[in-house]
Amino acid sequence: MALEVTPGAPITVEARLNGVSLTLIVDTGADRTVISPEAIERAGLGNQAGRPVQVVGVTGTSTATLITVPLLDVAGARIGPIVVVAHALPQTFRGSGAGGPGGNAIDGLLGRDVLDVFTLSVDTASGRATLTPR
Repeated sequence: MALEVTPGAPITVEARLNGVSLTLIVDTGADRTVISPEAIERAGLGNQAGRPVQVVGVTGTSTATLITVPLLDVAGARIGPIVVVAHALPQTFRGSGAGGPGGNAIDGLLGRDVLDVFTLSVDTASGRATLTPR
């Protein structure tokens, strides 16, 4: 799958959770995939019980919830069931003008737990990246 690389902007990928479209930032520094509670709710999975965990990021430590989602479709790969982190994203990722394609809101971070099933190539000179299932 070809991805657009824009200087100063995060690389994003379109994914589907329970058939609902998501925009995720490709985050090679995240151990696990993070999906916002709002996106989980849109996908009809908001009633799932989860396990509270502490997450540490660049903005500090906070409480999140680990939940199992049945299927995440990313770049032609169907992954699941998979445990993801349900956690609110910073305000800069939400709403109009956020970092997604066309200024769409970001629904989460695609972490190494999912990226490990892909080869990620980034060519900044051409402004393209590719995410290829292994």
